[in-house]
Amino acid sequence: ELSPNMAGVVKFSNPIAHYITAGADFLMVPSRFEPCGLIQLHAMQYGTVPIVASTGGLVDTVKEGVTGFHMGAMDPDGLKADDVDAMVDTCAAAAAVYGTPTYSKMSSTCIGQDLSWRKPAAKWEAVLEEMMYNSGYGKKNTVVTPKETLEGARTTIVSQGVRA
Repeated sequence: ELSPNMAGVVKFSNPIAHYITAGADFLMVPSRFEPCGLIQLHAMQYGTVPIVASTGGLVDTVKEGVTGFHMGAMDPDGLKADDVDAMVDTCAAAAAVYGTPTYSKMSSTCIGQDLSWRKPAAKWEAVLEEMMYNSGYGKKNTVVTPKETLEGARTTIVSQGVRA
């Protein structure tokens, strides 16, 4: 028998997705491949602690024991018994922390993070400047030809009968 507190939604709804994420205590992301991942970032904004596979952008954005839990890398070709065991163990560890000061600290740390593009954009800007200025194409390595050299070349061309 279904509980009166349950509902099923058969279509995607962005507002409902946010309500669910905001109302959850944990969010499990057992991806086998995840180049970036936004769902864990959305969850952390709400203080929902992510439990993630250790792959791609999930590793970069969820800090083990600080802003969430890592369950290890999943086999990309199929579900293995070790993957299931890792998921169960990680969920048990998360459940053991729930309701404790450690969980409250993790949730607060999730909310307090700067998840904007400010820091990554500054890093990319520094990389691009390094590439430009140290590769010979940027302003720092530009060689300015002296005015006399240009005028001397023009005089030589005119004296040889060629109009510049």
